[in-house]
Amino acid sequence: MDFRNCDFINAHGFARVRKGIGKPGDVILTHRATVGRIAITGSDAPNVFVTNPGTTIWRSLDKDLLDQRYLYFYMSSRIFQDRLFSEVGHTSTFDYVSLTQQRTLPVVIPEIRLQKAIAHILGTLDDKIELNRKTNETLEAMAKALFKSWFVDFDPVRAKAEGRSTGLPDDISDLFPDSFEDSELGEIPRGWEVGEIGHIVTLRKDLIDPSLTPEETFEHYSIPAFDAGKNPAKELGSSIKSQKFLVGEDNLLVSKLNPSTPRVWIPFSYTAKRSICSTEFLVCQASTDVGRAFAYCLASSDSITELMTGLAGGTSNSHQRIRPGDFLALDCCIGSQKVRSAFSDVVESLLRKTLAQRIESRSLASARDTLLPKLISGEIRIPDAEKMLEEVGI
Repeated sequence: MDFRNCDFINAHGFARVRKGIGKPGDVILTHRATVGRIAITGSDAPNVFVTNPGTTIWRSLDKDLLDQRYLYFYMSSRIFQDRLFSEVGHTSTFDYVSLTQQRTLPVVIPEIRLQKAIAHILGTLDDKIELNRKTNETLEAMAKALFKSWFVDFDPVRAKAEGRSTGLPDDISDLFPDSFEDSELGEIPRGWEVGEIGHIVTLRKDLIDPSLTPEETFEHYSIPAFDAGKNPAKELGSSIKSQKFLVGEDNLLVSKLNPSTPRVWIPFSYTAKRSICSTEFLVCQASTDVGRAFAYCLASSDSITELMTGLAGGTSNSHQRIRPGDFLALDCCIGSQKVRSAFSDVVESLLRKTLAQRIESRSLASARDTLLPKLISGEIRIPDAEKMLEEVGI
């Protein structure tokens, strides 16, 4: 659980808090609106913190009876989640599971040594998933930093204009000009192009009603799925109540909802299932002379995020949207064809690595969710599960 972007309250405000006070090791459950998200606070968490009213803190009262990390994995499992959702009540605006209902939810409690062993095995899988996530953050940051250096700050051009080394291989350095010229965007490298986003991407609007094929399982790209880790949800058509856009493997998804929080997503799939996305996304198809890597970094850039935020409108601060036409009309510097190609050669490989690790993480998560009930029931013994991890190099 990440506390880096949390808000803080002073001692006077904290003294007035009567509930929702957490501490390291607590399991946090969302019980309102987006029901069923689970997190556990690590040992590096603040000694005390205050949770959102839409969450519930679960804490073992006897650590010799119920291990807290085992509790986290159990609550994350399909066993618990199915039972939780059977209790969901609907108000006029959101789903809700009350504290009274939560107290009735059963928890399977094996012998404590088995709990700790299960937590260790599943924790090993979780650690690998977390390592993949951090590695992907680094790879994406590298791609975005290179984009900013080449196409926003124009670092290689400035270096050449000042007679300095660009720090790039000669064959790439030679692609950059050594002077600037004026444009409608201000000063840009001489000979480079300025164009609207609509000149480099087109929007796909292939609508589908998943409920017409109720038994089909879809890969569903949604705003909650993005926020929960950029993994599309597997959902039956019967459970999807509104029209969606079809998503192709080479598409790029850009959220038009609340653009101040950028959500730019490269779809991935390792199954034959059809992919769909919320109509809150713009489904972009990058032109072949630009490529998806360039389009991804452009749509993720601070400058485009700022422009989209300024153009967004809506009836409330929490539901601001940018119109598709306004997004396509945004001006940007797209450089030269040769520089874009060199950029894509570097960044495409980085993004392919992130996609491969997202696929691996999804497989690990599936294995984790499959193992829990089998370890509890004894269908799979602890030594056998440990051997399975060794065989796959974890």
